[in-house]
Amino acid sequence: MRYDAVVIGASSAGLHTAEILAKHGKQVALYDQAESFFPALRTYIITTGLKRVIPDLVPELIRHEIKVLQVQAGKESADIQLSSPDLIVERSQLLSILLNRAKIAGVHINFQSKFHSLVTGRNGTEIKIISNAEEQLIRADYLIGADGISSSVGIAAGLPSPQSVPLLQAEINLPPDWDPDVTKIWFEVKDTPYFYWLIPDAADKGVVGLIAEPGADIRKLLRSFLEEKNIQPLDYQSGQAALYSPGLKLFKQVGDLKILLVGDAAGQVKVTTVGGTVTGLSGGHAAAESILEGMPYQKTQLAVRKELNLHYFIRQLLNKMEQEDYVNLVGSLTPTVQSFLGKYDRDSIRRHFWKLPFIQSRLIPLGLKLLVRSG
Repeated sequence: MRYDAVVIGASSAGLHTAEILAKHGKQVALYDQAESFFPALRTYIITTGLKRVIPDLVPELIRHEIKVLQVQAGKESADIQLSSPDLIVERSQLLSILLNRAKIAGVHINFQSKFHSLVTGRNGTEIKIISNAEEQLIRADYLIGADGISSSVGIAAGLPSPQSVPLLQAEINLPPDWDPDVTKIWFEVKDTPYFYWLIPDAADKGVVGLIAEPGADIRKLLRSFLEEKNIQPLDYQSGQAALYSPGLKLFKQVGDLKILLVGDAAGQVKVTTVGGTVTGLSGGHAAAESILEGMPYQKTQLAVRKELNLHYFIRQLLNKMEQEDYVNLVGSLTPTVQSFLGKYDRDSIRRHFWKLPFIQSRLIPLGLKLLVRSG
């Protein structure tokens, strides 16, 4: 079998990449090892950057909208009014829509088909797929690894895998007095260098969760937090989130086969919030543009890498913060700063981040202190 491009992994980035290529006339096949398409439930909060990446997004995908982001550290809190509301979507529904779009575009979708290895011989490099216990050797110009953190494609190509952190959230009934327009995050450095969150996904339902360091007892941490807030869990959603690193290589040529990684396989995730839907889709778009325009992948993904680099830099500083620093940070969020943060979403802050010290001079000594701590 021969294709212009083969995509491994029915992730959001993989499906989006395949759809773009097929829409532009490429012969594309997508393979996924799952027996059928039933992705695990997971509630996401995403910026309106999702609409920038996929302008004709299906309106039914949006379950709920968040208008206020409330942050708290110690006794300090601040409310950030979002000029463009954050979107609440369900992962399985997003993937189902992207799968249908890829099929309509003409992508050949194959489940129960596992990537096995790369086979290089006299005829060039072929892709070995195990499907229904039978081996298939497939020829293609491009191989796109969209198969998650421990990407089999990346491993076969000798590309490094990104690091990851565990994520756990509980489905809950919202507390009686909770405003469903408000998402709240708590900074608790003793538990995690990231944060806890409560995200409404309906008028009376929501999720409470956290990101923890590898090896932490994340279930114990979440259970204690829920007990402290007097919230009863109904069910749980869990996963591993990739971490971006500027040094990750996302492209390699093996024989005559060009290999590109996208999404979690490429670590295209903002390490400030460990959110990767918009950046992963943007990475998929960059991969498709590289193939269609014959441009180097490192060039087409430059914009998304710049955004990810900023979040990486911020994360290096955040990792040095103590609880008192978070209290001071939240206390410095004056109405002017809150208005600024509410105007620019988390997927488009790069061009405006430098303005913050001019808006709030109290951030300068904090930033200098963290720079000294981080060496």
